[in-house]
Amino acid sequence: MDWLAIERAMVKAPYHVDYVVPKDSVPRPEEQCLEPSFGKPRGQLRNWRATLSDGSCLHVLEFKHFYVVHRDRANLNDSVIRHVALDEPSMAVLSFWLPLLELLRALLRARRRKRLRAMGSPCY
Repeated sequence: MDWLAIERAMVKAPYHVDYVVPKDSVPRPEEQCLEPSFGKPRGQLRNWRATLSDGSCLHVLEFKHFYVVHRDRANLNDSVIRHVALDEPSMAVLSFWLPLLELLRALLRARRRKRLRAMGSPCY
């Protein structure tokens, strides 16, 4: 199994339903161009995201021996504002900070892509 197969399956999955994927059954997320991200603390080591073909988001939570994957309506790495509005409405209390967070997201993503491009990675 690889992340592309998981992405194809998740396009049909309901939103916010968690699925467990053993770590030894898939390559590391960064090898398949998933982007590092943030998420609510649930004991995970890291968060990864990928925008799916329908515009929704594959959110991967990395734990020590497994991954937990679910589908969000919007990718935090694409738009903080859209993600908060569609997937985390309880976070709307941060609305004062959303424009600043959106700018920070864009700057960090541009910096990461520039670094990947300089390394010759196909993931930018």
